[in-house]
Amino acid sequence: MLQTVRKFAISQLMMASGPVEINPYFEICVRRDNLVEDTLLAIRKCESGPHVLKKPLKVTFKGEEGFDAGGVKKELFLLLMKELLNPTYGMFTMDPESRFIWFSEFNFEGNSTYELIGVICGLAIYNSIIVDINFPPALYKKLLGQPVTMNDFAKLSPTRAESLRQILNYSDSDFEEAMCLTFSVTRDRFGEVDEVNLIPNGSETPVTLENKQQYVDSYIDYYLNTCIQHQFKAFAQGFMFVAGSRVFEMFHPNELMHMVSGMHDFNFDDLKSITEYLNGYAVDHPTITIFWKVFNKMDLALKKKFLVFLTGSDRIPIHGIHSIKITINKVMDTARLPVAHTCFNVLDLPPYATEEEMENKLLNAINNTEGFGLV
Repeated sequence: MLQTVRKFAISQLMMASGPVEINPYFEICVRRDNLVEDTLLAIRKCESGPHVLKKPLKVTFKGEEGFDAGGVKKELFLLLMKELLNPTYGMFTMDPESRFIWFSEFNFEGNSTYELIGVICGLAIYNSIIVDINFPPALYKKLLGQPVTMNDFAKLSPTRAESLRQILNYSDSDFEEAMCLTFSVTRDRFGEVDEVNLIPNGSETPVTLENKQQYVDSYIDYYLNTCIQHQFKAFAQGFMFVAGSRVFEMFHPNELMHMVSGMHDFNFDDLKSITEYLNGYAVDHPTITIFWKVFNKMDLALKKKFLVFLTGSDRIPIHGIHSIKITINKVMDTARLPVAHTCFNVLDLPPYATEEEMENKLLNAINNTEGFGLV
């Protein structure tokens, strides 16, 4: 019964709400060389309220003809996230071990850009688009107003969390001499290192056996809350502007994470059942038989790379793998590598004659191709 209620809540959150208007779409027209600014301007023009953003999104690239049947919309999200997450802007940092990203304490952009990213994540929910942004569960707990803990910090930064646990587990009498800690942290601000107090007069307050729990709690609170409070507030404001509703409170953090960035856990064997074929290919075509034989030989990591190559993400929507469609299209030039049109989940596959040729060219395409093409 509870599962049924939660599925209903997901469907309600993804439905547009608000007064009925003549235009059933939220329309955006952007220039390719001015994506972020044009998208931000379109969002700010929604003066009639956030319900406009909950309508199905229709995207047009200025000067380009074409009907948005979903691919153009997906392309906009891919391009926006690629630009917004560019390390040059320094808006996020990535933990090298967990691969999760977190807000940078210092960056070259204003909070309006964080707000835009929040809006994009909200729009993704209403348009069933997976946003390739690897936030940790802590972010979604914060959005839901839940406190973050050591376990949340450990998922984001396993090595630093282990260091904190060692502090808590150390109980010898030489604690202060062994640890040499005060209630402060150092931070790098564009090459300049300074010290920040975790409590008043923290740099002059030693960490002892008696207060080590307070130190760990203050450390985690600083990195997950205090030092990024303005960045998170802007992101949350943008996200809630689109996604905020009464049913929003029913979700668990993991459910919200799956709605935004998709699910990792699924059976790759199901991929074949959702695949369609064009221009002479069919499930029993000799080339397709060879293709699936080569695919089934891949290990899990390589299968995920193939999914990124084809769809732009190694995850699937919260509704499951059967909510997406993959198409393999026959092209005749066997000298070419397979080409993925990421915006439409279409693979152009020449009729390679042997399994060896199929494997070599498919792996070459997967390992050496970045970005996506347009049909």
